[in-house]
Amino acid sequence: MDAVYLKDFEILLYFINGQQRIVNFLPLFSKLSGVYTKHSLPGNFKKFIVKNGNIYWGKDEDVIFPVASLYTGVFSKKPKEKILYII
Repeated sequence: MDAVYLKDFEILLYFINGQQRIVNFLPLFSKLSGVYTKHSLPGNFKKFIVKNGNIYWGKDEDVIFPVASLYTGVFSKKPKEKILYII
């Protein structure tokens, strides 16, 4: 997977099967609290990393989203789903 920042909270994801998806992370990032809200700042949001099939923010992978969930759109289909925080 590869990813390109587009604008605001939108990232274009390129999957290994050739598919592409534009994901709007605003609904997910608006639910962040505490120290994780720093990743919601525009300058910090742009600093995502794609590694091992995941997209994450922070040196210690503070906020992480698995590629499979992004591909299937599970985050946009289940608004009550909790965000996984890895510390």
